[in-house]
Amino acid sequence: MDSDSEVEGILQRSRNQDRPPSSYGSMKSDEEEDEEEKEEINQAPSSSFQPEQCHFMDTRIQLIRSESPETIHTELTRPLKPHQEGAFVIERPAEQLEQAEERDESSPILHDSPEPPPVLEFVDPLMQEPDDEQQPGRLHPQFELAYIFKSMQSSLMLLQQPEFYLFKRHLCGRHPSTFKMADLGESDPLDLVDKMLERFGKLNGLHVAIRMLETMKKPELARDLETKCRRAVIQYELKCGLTRRHNCIYEGVPRAGQQLYLKYVYVQPQISTQGYGGVCPQHSVRHISPEPPQVAPSDSMVEGNNIFKIRAPDGTRVRCVLTTGVPGIGNSVAVQKFLLDWSEDRANFDLQFVFPFPFRELQSLRDRNNVEKVDISMLELLRTYHSETRSMDFLEAPDCKVLFVMDGIDIYKGSLDFKNTPDVTDINTPISLDSLLVNLIRGSLLPRALLWLTGRRAATTQIPPKYIHRVYEIQGYSDLQKDEYLTKRYSDKQMAAKIVQHTKKSPIIYTLCHIPFCCWMVAMVYERGFRYDDNYGKNPPKITSFFIHYMIIQNNRKLEKYYGQNPNSQKWTEMDQKFMLALGRLALKLLEKNRVNFSEDDFREYNLTVIDVAWWSGLCTELPRENPKDKRVFCFTHLSLLEFMAAQYVWLTFRLEGRNVLNPSSISKLFKEDTLVNMYRRAVERYLSAPVGQYDLFLRFLCGLSMKHNDSLLRGLLFPHNHPPLKGLDEVARLLTKKKDSSGTERESNLGECLRELEESDD
Repeated sequence: MDSDSEVEGILQRSRNQDRPPSSYGSMKSDEEEDEEEKEEINQAPSSSFQPEQCHFMDTRIQLIRSESPETIHTELTRPLKPHQEGAFVIERPAEQLEQAEERDESSPILHDSPEPPPVLEFVDPLMQEPDDEQQPGRLHPQFELAYIFKSMQSSLMLLQQPEFYLFKRHLCGRHPSTFKMADLGESDPLDLVDKMLERFGKLNGLHVAIRMLETMKKPELARDLETKCRRAVIQYELKCGLTRRHNCIYEGVPRAGQQLYLKYVYVQPQISTQGYGGVCPQHSVRHISPEPPQVAPSDSMVEGNNIFKIRAPDGTRVRCVLTTGVPGIGNSVAVQKFLLDWSEDRANFDLQFVFPFPFRELQSLRDRNNVEKVDISMLELLRTYHSETRSMDFLEAPDCKVLFVMDGIDIYKGSLDFKNTPDVTDINTPISLDSLLVNLIRGSLLPRALLWLTGRRAATTQIPPKYIHRVYEIQGYSDLQKDEYLTKRYSDKQMAAKIVQHTKKSPIIYTLCHIPFCCWMVAMVYERGFRYDDNYGKNPPKITSFFIHYMIIQNNRKLEKYYGQNPNSQKWTEMDQKFMLALGRLALKLLEKNRVNFSEDDFREYNLTVIDVAWWSGLCTELPRENPKDKRVFCFTHLSLLEFMAAQYVWLTFRLEGRNVLNPSSISKLFKEDTLVNMYRRAVERYLSAPVGQYDLFLRFLCGLSMKHNDSLLRGLLFPHNHPPLKGLDEVARLLTKKKDSSGTERESNLGECLRELEESDD
């Protein structure tokens, strides 16, 4: 019987085991096995042989090897004893036995070792039906362990005995913690390849073999091995690059030494196949809302690594996937975790290549190309950002399964004209970057490639729905995930417990923490408070300073992402001040009319644009439409943010102009004590005359904005540093105290919180 066929039979039988097949091993003849079996029976008739176990955590492969110094078997290739049920007996042809007798048996290189099985015929993974719980498709032959093993073995067998010995010396010298010369002294090429793939892993083992051949001045052998396994080599280089770039995460303003390992702090937010806008409807105070936001059901949630497994609504396989959500919901971090999981072999094994193309980088390339007036082809775009693709002439092949990840479409300022852009099908044809992206999304370029787009909903509406096969919406954190995130990021569990407990003291802030960005803000602010103040955390946290920081950071992110300002030297302009006033004026109008949603008509009334508000600001979002012909509808990312922006508009107008917008007849331009008190008197009157809950947070924010600490946060941003300080706060406190004592129990608690927001304290 042919030895290759027998090895293939053993391979097929081992593939059905629970653990994945790891490698092949050299094999002894039947006569040698029979002699060893007799010796074992004579020496220990009542005990069974316990093989030594070797663990290699890097590759997550466990092999069971014998203790024989002559040759080593893996569990995969160890022949079963003839008396065992279902045993495979591998017989060597008579010609091979005669050749073995004539050969010098002292040579460590055994060229008659069994060959790995032949490469299996490739079947297009897109034509296979995947299991519901498994990865779709199968590996390309060049990524199969058998193919890589055979390619490495055939290259090493071309080395002469001294050259092979030198290869082992170089291997031990370069990787002393993995290999010792005493371990490799009598290894043949097949056994050495077996150990390399076991200890380094499939792709890394191939990479090491190529580097060793180059070190030995064997460029022909190295080049031949690299050519045979070209796809595996490119994938290895790509995965190494993605791991380096996405292994760590920088939170806030990037600073050296402040990065965190993503896998230690990442908590996957809820991702739904049914999107209603992603706005959390929970509100601890305001109970009257004629337009309550809808929430995606729990049975619509999907794992982040499974977004390409679910079929399109019509039952076909998806090609283009879109994920969206409110600003700060974690779209970019979810993309980073997806890339890291693929590069570290944790998910989506059937994807041969995953290429990220952030729209931030594409926008920079577009600006440069416009200045230089040059076009670019799809292949040149790949080589620009991924040098590993220098020899990817198989990109258009039917068996090449590739994914392009394009994050942050809202950053891209180009015109994606799907109606008038001509079709381009050749990846070598230079065209403008706008046309290239349109053809890639449309499917004219690389129609078999998968595409993942992310962005804010207002920006993604420029893509015709017919080109999007599946839309996912990131819903953010559940209450359990909030606690998990705040606990996971700290090694000091007592500190983590304090932060979680302190956050829960404020239902408003805890509700807003469904947005991962707010969870990060809570962690940073409260950690600093607990570390540097022993009395911190005794009182519930104040809400005004938190919302001020939220508004400031979102505007700073806008300046960085869309205006290209350096995070360490950002400057707010008069445009930013006017935008905040206009948006706050819109919020006050919605609050007065007890509305939540607004339309493009409202934008025009206050000289606002969709791009400024729902695309760039980070404070508002667009809600999905059932019919594309319906009017576009928008809302703030949370109802409490609407109340904060309304209060900030009232306070800022008074701060800049001395005008009380709650009293239209007020024309005072001077800062007098009674003017400040009058503004708060009007606010309290409006609060008391409205239904419970409508103006509760509005009044609380208005009081908090006048606190000296919060007033200083906005200096230099929304009004000059040298602006006169506020006067008359004592009168305001007396007014609130008087109203608190005379109001009913329904109002007393909230007025007490207003007084606490007005106090100068850290909590």
